[in-house]
Amino acid sequence: MSRPEHRSRLHRWRMVALVVAVLAGVGLATAEEGSAPTPAPAAPTALAAAPDAESSAWYCTGSTTASGPVPGFLVLTNTTPHPVTTDLSAVSDDGAEAHAAVAVPAHGVVTPSVGAVSSGGWEGRTVVVSGGGVAVSQVVQNSLGWSEAPCQSATAAQWYFPGGSTVGSDQLTLSLYNPTPTPVVVDLSFVTPTGTLHPINYQGIVLGPGQVAAENVASEVQDASTVSTVVSARTGRIVAAEVEQFTGSAPGLSLVPGASTPQSSWAVPMAQEPPGGTSEINVFNPGSSSESVRVQLRLPSGPLAPLSTRVAPGSTWSLETSAQTRIPKSEAYSAAVSASGGAGVVVGRTVLWPGATQGPKAGMALAVDGLSSTWPARRWVVPPPGTSGTLPVAGAAPGSLVLFNTSDTTETYTAAAPTASGVRTVATGTLGAGTAAVVQGAPLASVGLGQIVVQASGPMAVSEDGAPSGGAGVVTMPAIALAGPDD
Repeated sequence: MSRPEHRSRLHRWRMVALVVAVLAGVGLATAEEGSAPTPAPAAPTALAAAPDAESSAWYCTGSTTASGPVPGFLVLTNTTPHPVTTDLSAVSDDGAEAHAAVAVPAHGVVTPSVGAVSSGGWEGRTVVVSGGGVAVSQVVQNSLGWSEAPCQSATAAQWYFPGGSTVGSDQLTLSLYNPTPTPVVVDLSFVTPTGTLHPINYQGIVLGPGQVAAENVASEVQDASTVSTVVSARTGRIVAAEVEQFTGSAPGLSLVPGASTPQSSWAVPMAQEPPGGTSEINVFNPGSSSESVRVQLRLPSGPLAPLSTRVAPGSTWSLETSAQTRIPKSEAYSAAVSASGGAGVVVGRTVLWPGATQGPKAGMALAVDGLSSTWPARRWVVPPPGTSGTLPVAGAAPGSLVLFNTSDTTETYTAAAPTASGVRTVATGTLGAGTAAVVQGAPLASVGLGQIVVQASGPMAVSEDGAPSGGAGVVTMPAIALAGPDD
């Protein structure tokens, strides 16, 4: 893999000097103005802009060119009743570029071709939308499996990843993309069961404007069962994603976008314990204060006794749910994770189904964050894993849609499939506090490869498991929050 920051020591220091100059200019301008800008309120890292927005943007990283180890494609989902135009650009880790203009029909889903970049391996992509109401996700695949995940609708100075593995020949790669017009200097740190690592080779990574870098974590963090990662930009803002390639007896591929904000509440809408396999919930505390963490598990028949602990600063609680005798094997359940005492935590889940007979057998994903589940508009869209002409694997389709009421009161919901010819209701119902509904079979199959929009009366954590896969949690797509006109 090519690493732009290692091309030339002289180039790095020239870029650092440029960054210092830029920051000095910004500092002077701020001092002259006499006041600092008011920070924007926290928002989900994947948020489709309101339909009446003049423009919006999405940033995607974590896939490679067609000749690379993890090729992928974008999925553009238009939730509005009018066509939208977009401008797509792609850049590889050696600077090759490609561009395309793409129209997305009303209530349509497209998998655009940006055009093949002429060289390079890992890619970063930017989608600029002439309006709002469009969600952008990406899908990757290789011989190990396939995965889908939201792209990111904003850049950030920090990104957090709760899980990852470098055990045996497992491969963990961090993809860093600077879509901004200014250079960025980035440091990486890794929390493992044996301590925190700050590899010298991963300090002071310089990304010029529009530059991409892919870092092989296993080269510096070896044989670690759980790797939690902090991506910290000393200057500027970037986007980051990690790609996990499980290569053991339970192979799989996972694309995981970073979380930019630790939060006090997270949810796993649906989980199952694989017979003969393993699963765990990773709770990462990247802050400077201890967090009191509580995991409330709930079966369809009712809640189980919660699990709790204190998570020290800069550490990860790897809760091996597959070792909990209170959870029946193969029975679906939900999990709500809450934290108090500090700035919040970041939560993910890893699962291995070694006895599965079809599809990838291992997967990793972020839990649904509280900002997404409580976003004021109370609307979310679940994109499909592709279109009829572009799929990661033959027969890829939604397997189950899960709606988990994360509020303390009863809430109503409607899941619908909007199309150019009308809106078809997929499911409606009422959920008590802390309960979940699973939609699968004929109602879900009737949607095909269309989008699903969920509307609820209150907070709701929504996700979809894709098929084919070995079991729940292997291929998980969280719903993308939709902004309303007043958000």
